[in-house]
Parts: sequence; structure tokens; C-alpha cells
Amino acid sequence: MVTTTVTVKFHQPTRERRREWQKAMRLYRDTKQYVIDGWENGNFGMSVTTSEIDNELYAAIQNQAIREAKSDYKRDGIAEYHQSQPFAVNNQNWEVDTTDNGNVVIGFPCMSGWWYTPVEVYDEVDEAVQKLIDGEADKSRLQVYRRGSEWYATFNVEHEQYVGGETPVGVDVGHNHVLAVRVPDEDESMLVSGKEAKYVRRKYRSLRHSLQQAGALRARNRVGNKEQRRIKDMNHKLSRQLVEFASKFENAVIRMEDLEGIRDGNGWDGVHSWHFYQLQEFVTYKAEKEGIEVEKVDPNNTSQTCSECGEDEDTVRDGDHFVCHECGYERHADLNAANNIARREGETCSA
Repeated sequence: MVTTTVTVKFHQPTRERRREWQKAMRLYRDTKQYVIDGWENGNFGMSVTTSEIDNELYAAIQNQAIREAKSDYKRDGIAEYHQSQPFAVNNQNWEVDTTDNGNVVIGFPCMSGWWYTPVEVYDEVDEAVQKLIDGEADKSRLQVYRRGSEWYATFNVEHEQYVGGETPVGVDVGHNHVLAVRVPDEDESMLVSGKEAKYVRRKYRSLRHSLQQAGALRARNRVGNKEQRRIKDMNHKLSRQLVEFASKFENAVIRMEDLEGIRDGNGWDGVHSWHFYQLQEFVTYKAEKEGIEVEKVDPNNTSQTCSECGEDEDTVRDGDHFVCHECGYERHADLNAANNIARREGETCSA
């Protein structure tokens, strides 16, 4: 399965449509802010429905705003949206088609009704768009946004494509090495130190503790926001580095441990539990843009199992050193785990 991220520019939308889209972006932002504030203040439970949203947006757009707000809230906690947000429609409530003269149009609801607007399709995504029109591909949600004076739409197209044998890229995430990457078929590896991440966690944990002891709760919350921005910046850099490494290999498939498995039993808990979730999201998003599939695999015994012979009992991990007493195999412990991850079949992730 191949995923292509498609961005198209709307061709001369009318003033009426531009005004409505601009208003929809503001209402979309306000809807997300309303539900997040409601969760934070305890005004309603997590199962919010469109019946609790009072604005002009089409119900499908309100639903998408609620879903995005819930994802943001679970990942980052309280959020404040200061800028208008690109408004989105789920995959079942928009379509792409061609007119009699061959122009590509995108149809979706907004506030006053369902409109079809011509778009300009760039050469590099023309094949993916045509597959979608021909019914040979699936589509994701549609996002509509403004850049300068122009209006754009972006979405993913997923379709089958014959490729040769895949190249598994196993990724182990941990304390000492925040990324340990192994490509068994090519005998290549990458290790990224976790020193910076550990320093950031220690620094801000100490600051939060000191401010809480002093009763400075507002300052404590600001420190938490700064920590999240630092971690987010690191995750962007890490995910970019990983995807660039994987892109060197033909038909690469990035395999990472399932998020719930990563969290269990490794000591990264509390405020840092979102770190892994966010990193996996960033990797998935960036990999999809490069046409690289990402899979989540079962993390059970990846660190204890010998990647050479499969023994999982008579093995020893001492710090960064792994030894198998059954076959005598020795390896960096995180790379041994990454080897095991690479060789396991998993479930495809989608951004």
C-alpha cells in the first residue's frame, strides 16, 4: 500500500466561497477551543457530540473538529488556539471528480451548502488523484486552508502498488539511546544518544518541583509548556533524522514497538508518556510524505530475545551489552532489540 500526500490549489474560487471558508476556519478554531476548555473545566465528558456545538458549521466538520481537539488534548493537554485553523472534513463527506471538459473539482460541505470548486493538480500528484477519481484508491480527511491570497486543499491518497521485496527498518526507543535503528538486510545501523532528552526531563522536573514547593502554580504550568515545546522540537528532529535514514533503502518499512508496549515497564511515565506517542505520530506523518510505510509491532521480549538464534531465556543484558549464552552472539543491546523489531510483522500506522 502506497500513501501519497496531495496538495492542490483552488482555481479562482468566488468571493462568496472565500469569505465562507475564512469564517469556517475561525469557527473550526473556536469549536476546538470550546471542547478543550470544556474538558479542562469539567463542563462535559470526553464523549462530546455535535448537539453541544452551536455554530454554522456542517455537522461533519464539527465532528472532525471534536476529533482533532481530542487528539490534541490527549497528546498535549490544555491547548490555546490563537490562529484560525484549517478546517477539515472526514473522508466520507467530500469527493473529487472531473467535469465534462476534464477539469478536476473537489466537492465538500461548509456552512451554506455543498460546493464543487475547480482545483489545479500538480504533475507530481496527478497519478494519485487520477487513481482516486477512477475508484482505484482510498482517501483521507480533507483539509482546507489559506496561504497568502490563495486557497488550498490537502489530503492523502492510498492505493496498491506493486513493489519488490520490502526492506524492514527496526526502531527501538529508550533512555540511553533515544533511537536505535537496525536494517538487518543491509547490515546498517544508527544510534542516537538520549542525553539531550534526559537532560530536558531532569531540568524541567526539578523546576516544576521547586515552583510547586513555592506555591507558584502559574509559573509551574508555564514551565510545563516550555518542556513540551522542547520535547516537540526534539521529536521533529528525531523523526526527520529517522525518515531520512530509512529513505536510503529500497521499499523501506519502518517498524516500531506498539505505543502501549513502549510505555509499559520502561520508566517513562507521567508527563513524559506523551513523548513516545508524539514521536510515533511525527515519524508516521513524515514517512507517509516520503511514501514509506510505518508499522507497529508487538514489543514482547524484543530486548530479551537473541536476534541471531531466537533464544529468549539464556540471555543477559548488561547495560548496553547483550550476550546470548545459547549461540554466543554479542551485540549492542538496543540494536539487538531493533533487529528483533525489524523482523516482526506489524499493523500499519496512519497519520
